[in-house]
Amino acid sequence: MSERARRTKIVFDAALALGEAGTVAFGPGDIATRLRSTQTPFGAWEVRGELANLEQLGLARCDAETSAWRLTAGATFDIAAAKAAADRG
Repeated sequence: MSERARRTKIVFDAALALGEAGTVAFGPGDIATRLRSTQTPFGAWEVRGELANLEQLGLARCDAETSAWRLTAGATFDIAAAKAAADRG
């Protein structure tokens, strides 16, 4: 797995963990806080970039009115799709 895909998966896994804890809508700061608590610090802008990658993969979306992010229902991180997205970007 490329470094870029690995970073995107880390953010995806953090969003999943937030969902499991009951947080449905989240912002980059929520993900950054979660990652700091697991000793994997990312800055909010880094997280925002990875959320854009997840959006390209169809795994997350941002509500234009609230700026809150949500994972797509039933989303799973697909390494092949992540690699294809990384190769395009």
